[in-house]
Amino acid sequence: MRTQKNRQTEPLSACPRALSAKLRLITLQKLHAHLELDSLFKMFTQELEKQIDITRLIWEDKDISHIVKRGDASIYRQTFHLTYTNASLGTLQYTTPYQLDVEEINLIHSYHQLLAGPLFNAIEYRRVKDLSFLDALTKLNNRSRFEQDLQHAICINERKNNGLILMIFDIDHFKAINDRFGHLYGDQVLCQFSTLLNDAIRTSDRCYRLGGDEFAVILSLASQRSAQCLNQRLKQLIIKDPLLHSNKITSSAGCAFYRPGETLQSLFERADKGMYRNKNARRG
Repeated sequence: MRTQKNRQTEPLSACPRALSAKLRLITLQKLHAHLELDSLFKMFTQELEKQIDITRLIWEDKDISHIVKRGDASIYRQTFHLTYTNASLGTLQYTTPYQLDVEEINLIHSYHQLLAGPLFNAIEYRRVKDLSFLDALTKLNNRSRFEQDLQHAICINERKNNGLILMIFDIDHFKAINDRFGHLYGDQVLCQFSTLLNDAIRTSDRCYRLGGDEFAVILSLASQRSAQCLNQRLKQLIIKDPLLHSNKITSSAGCAFYRPGETLQSLFERADKGMYRNKNARRG
């Protein structure tokens, strides 16, 4: 490893490590071949590490924090802001085994110029992709996202056995609301219930609208107490909400703990049956 005292500090235009036109074109073509953020950053890091030693790299943008490369932290950290045609693309925080010199900083800026366009496209691709997984009315995750997330949660739980629970919620007597006040008013009730359900869950949980007045919540790192607390928080929020409370809105819930080796369909069926048992018991 080079030491600080024998580093070159001349401007990039004078240093031999400046990117040639051919290398810039090749690197840009490689980056433009990736629309997924993970694969784009992987390619970017591979190319940059041919020039600079990087122990850790983190990209942050708004509420996203993405670890591009994991590694030991050190005192040598530097953060760069990324932009593309006046649009902010977040920041990249570099951790290196030594302090970056002027030559390396200029080189990083050159690579950032190549990254900007592909990163902008990848962010837009992710935004549009995420919209396809949102329920148009309530803005909760939709059924397609639910099935993907639940299958992913099952795979993780098979390895770590960290406590996975599926809860199914259904608004009681919702058809009567539509019949009495119309579907536009019913949509308001659905949206408000969705907001309260989303407020009731923990940050580690995710909620979904499956269709009609049926909703689901995936609880990770959960126990029976977790499910009980969620149900209780939702009931309290409904009682305090003027729209739902004035219409005497209540909900029925079913809960199923994941069993090792169980399929997505089996887990969903048990939670769904539990919800209907709860609904029928309360009717009786």
